[in-house]
Amino acid sequence: MATTKTTRRKVLWTAAKVVFVAAALFFVGKIFADNWSEFRTGWRPPQIGFLSAAGGALVLSYFYLFAISLAVLRRVGSRLGFRAGLRPFFYSLLGRYIPGRFAVIVGKIYLYERRGVPRLTAALALAYENVFAAIGGLAVATVAAATVLSGLLSWRTLVPAAAGVAAAVALIQPGILRRLLGWALRRFGRREFDAGMVIGRGAAASFALAYASYCLISGVFFAFFAAAFVPLDAGLAVRVGAAYVAASVLGYAAVFTPSGLGVREGLVVLFLHQYLPPGEAAFLAVASRLATVVMELMLAGVAAALGTREAAANRGEQG
Repeated sequence: MATTKTTRRKVLWTAAKVVFVAAALFFVGKIFADNWSEFRTGWRPPQIGFLSAAGGALVLSYFYLFAISLAVLRRVGSRLGFRAGLRPFFYSLLGRYIPGRFAVIVGKIYLYERRGVPRLTAALALAYENVFAAIGGLAVATVAAATVLSGLLSWRTLVPAAAGVAAAVALIQPGILRRLLGWALRRFGRREFDAGMVIGRGAAASFALAYASYCLISGVFFAFFAAAFVPLDAGLAVRVGAAYVAASVLGYAAVFTPSGLGVREGLVVLFLHQYLPPGEAAFLAVASRLATVVMELMLAGVAAALGTREAAANRGEQG
């Protein structure tokens, strides 16, 4: 009976998540459809220069995120090499489109294990990654949201910016970090980390800052991407990029949707409504999602090809 109730809850929760994502996407799609005629009238071919810059910023953001992930993994005791880490990282990007974080975490741990990384080390690294990403994202999203709501960086953004930084500083305290990472210990029946697995305050601050920088790079991507389709001056480009950063971080926090699907798009439209016509905002929200998905598929393919070449080289050496 208990198993049946648990299964029923899981089914209902999954159905609720699907309905939520569908509703959010319907909201964005309806805005785009209602403003289609106006959007079509003002349509212009994309500017190749800005589009190329957006693609470069997007690729940079993914490899920068990969470098941070690999650095965290090495910091807790792994010696995984650059090429060996490509598949676990870029395959896990595709796993984000499965609702929840569980599939991504389990899949990434499995892929790390296949490359000789101990399970506890992999789980602890992933836990650290999510905590540092949340801390860095919180600080940047606070400033970005204030920028969107009040215009360019000004004195009105200082208070929320200070609040975001204060929250980040509080969360990187070793005692708080240990509590946040407690699930990794409980999962493996451990009460304490090995000395080499502990990330101190200074390193934690550096990793949080690195994730904050990643958020900024993603904002640069969207600013270039939007400029490719919509005329933007420098000030408007900053606000548009900030809107995307705030929406992306909040979408990441929405763990009940796969990769923030629907949430990010809806928030992009809401944040941009004061700067761009609704049809343009909805188009940019959907088009940027498609661009990131296509890029993730391409990078996963590159990682697969490099991994296959490495495996073939290793077999050749052994032979």
